[in-house]
Amino acid sequence: MLQNPTILVGKWYVNHARMIAREVLGGNEATVIFNTYHLDTGNSSGIPSECGKEDFIQWADHEATPSELTRLQMYNPRLSQSSKRASSFTVQNWREN
Repeated sequence: MLQNPTILVGKWYVNHARMIAREVLGGNEATVIFNTYHLDTGNSSGIPSECGKEDFIQWADHEATPSELTRLQMYNPRLSQSSKRASSFTVQNWREN
C-alpha cells in the first residue's frame, strides 16, 4: 500500500509480489488509468486499464525507483520514449482534503 496517497500522472508504481509496474496515464478523483508492464520482461499487458483510486493505492507498494525504471527500459527500449513523454503530462494531485 502506498504510504503517500497522491497519485501522479506520468509516474510509475510497483507491486513487488506480482512483479508488475504501472504507468499512470490519467484519471480523476475516483479512477486511475494506467498501462501495466511485467518487471521481469518489460512486456506490456497491451491496452490501458482502469481501476478505482483506492484500489490502486492498495495495490501499489511504492513509486518506481530509478533502477526499476532503468531495468524496464533495458527490457523494452520503447519505454524510454514513454518516460520522456510522461514528463510532459500535467501532474494531477488527487489527495483528498
